[in-house]
Amino acid sequence: MKNSRQSVGLQTRATQLLSLKTGLLLGMACLSLVGHTSDTTQVQPPILTDSVTKQSHAVMGQRDPVNKLPEAIQAKLAQANIPTDSMSMVVQPLTENPQSAASTAPQTPLFSYNADVPRTPASTQKLIPTYVALDSLGKDFVWQTKLYQHGFVWKGTLYGDVIVQGSGDPKLENERLYQLLAMIKAQGIQQVQGNLIIDNRQFDGVDFDVNAFDGKGLRPYNAQPNALLTNFGTVEVDLVPIAKPNAIAAIKPAKASASGSSATTSNTSDLYNEAANLEQIQSKPSINPKDVAAYQVSLKPALANFSMPTTLQASQAPCNNNQDDWIGTLTSAGLSFHQTASAFCGEQKRYLTFPDGDVLVKQQIIADWQKILPNFTGNIEFANPAVPYMQQAKAIPQALPWYIRLYLKYFGKPLTPKLVGYVASNPLHEQIKDINQHSNNVMTEQIALSLPLYADKQRISTYPKTFAYIHQWWQQKLPQAQPPVMTRASGLCRDCRVAPNSMLALLTLAYHSPNFTVYRDSLGVAGESGTIKALKLRQPNNPAIGHAWIKTGTLDNVTSMAGYVQGKSGKWYAVVGMINADNVKNNSNAKAVLDEMLAWTALQ
Repeated sequence: MKNSRQSVGLQTRATQLLSLKTGLLLGMACLSLVGHTSDTTQVQPPILTDSVTKQSHAVMGQRDPVNKLPEAIQAKLAQANIPTDSMSMVVQPLTENPQSAASTAPQTPLFSYNADVPRTPASTQKLIPTYVALDSLGKDFVWQTKLYQHGFVWKGTLYGDVIVQGSGDPKLENERLYQLLAMIKAQGIQQVQGNLIIDNRQFDGVDFDVNAFDGKGLRPYNAQPNALLTNFGTVEVDLVPIAKPNAIAAIKPAKASASGSSATTSNTSDLYNEAANLEQIQSKPSINPKDVAAYQVSLKPALANFSMPTTLQASQAPCNNNQDDWIGTLTSAGLSFHQTASAFCGEQKRYLTFPDGDVLVKQQIIADWQKILPNFTGNIEFANPAVPYMQQAKAIPQALPWYIRLYLKYFGKPLTPKLVGYVASNPLHEQIKDINQHSNNVMTEQIALSLPLYADKQRISTYPKTFAYIHQWWQQKLPQAQPPVMTRASGLCRDCRVAPNSMLALLTLAYHSPNFTVYRDSLGVAGESGTIKALKLRQPNNPAIGHAWIKTGTLDNVTSMAGYVQGKSGKWYAVVGMINADNVKNNSNAKAVLDEMLAWTALQ
């Protein structure tokens, strides 16, 4: 009897569950009919997106299915032979009027594939700090590197110190630093009885081992940030062939880089692929290499307390001088060579990361200062981090005549630093174009580290303060999107993470901002400029060529793209694609998946 009651109870429960399930299904069907619109233009069935499936399956308590991709992209993904769960991709339409307040509502993606999965973004991460800076500081913001005198001037002599104060300028060239230092003479000062103080305390604790990331510390993408950064933290090494006396012609000079600014492109970080060839610029020899006797070696900028040979023997070995085969060693003390240079390589320019940013700026300033004031006998030293030097009153110099000292003591003002002059940087909108077109790592770090100083009005910037500011900005501007996890601003990090949907939210926010055109134009144009220029070499007939503005990213195990595409219909789309898989940088078929994302979107 007991077993019979249990059987009846189980049957009753099964009937109840079946009735409940039937009711739910009928209810969902009714809701579907109620929600159906009369818009007959949408004749194609909708593509199932991960955002939709997550909402519906959360209700039913089931696991998300595999997200659906367009067939053309599915085919490319199959050819790439990478795990399907290693890729995320999302394409979302944008409204026709970017600045319309009514157009900021989120649009339904055309498709979405694993778009909520945080990925390592590589250099596409640069889109985040460059837009945060654009939004926080404004497109016309400039950095000012300043020169101060701190003391009393008497008969052409400054009795006191000269202070050069960094600002975090991402692109302070060697020539502009020299112009700044030379301003001291414009004040009628011919001698300085004191010291020259280097004040680069605005960034604290931002130096790191340049070999730590990949053991290739000479490469420009590994340069350290510095509040008084010059020449992107690199030095230029030039090798110019010296012809034998009987040689008829000279070797042609090195060709200019594609950007017209070799220093800017020298810090590219879309690693090892499109940008890698920009680290070395060489020309083809116009005379027989057998007529090359040696190479003349020169360094820019000139550095004090630095040793290097002025010539290098030429060999008749084949030219195999690629980026992984540099023939010299660079330390803070000097440049040395461990092999000869092939006569077949022609003129060469190399941009090498200096191992210590503080030593680089100090040795450069010493060399420049010796040209400006050859009789200077004081010290050149860094400002004491523990002393608020710029607010400190200078003691009355004892070298002054007694009556001057007496006057200053009773009637003079405190001898606080006086601004001599400054050099202004290029405006921010030009700086972010250099960054996003050429994937310049150290410029990105400089801009990000500047945010606590100029947007948050703090005296000192650190990496924790920088990422705290970006996180706070994100919470205010994009509260519904998962914030990125960053340990470097540039994306030169293996532990950085951002979900493609979060990147999409940032791109959408930028699209609706007054700075959209500036931001979009900072990106490379597919097949035409920046690191995405190589698309035309890979796929000459890709319909996205000339119609997509894209930031790319590459690490050993990462390939990524993000930006904007204008479809053939004239509509705008935001696109994000990220692949994290072993050795994906060497998988040309993996990049073809992202290229197909651009092509498919351009045809919409």
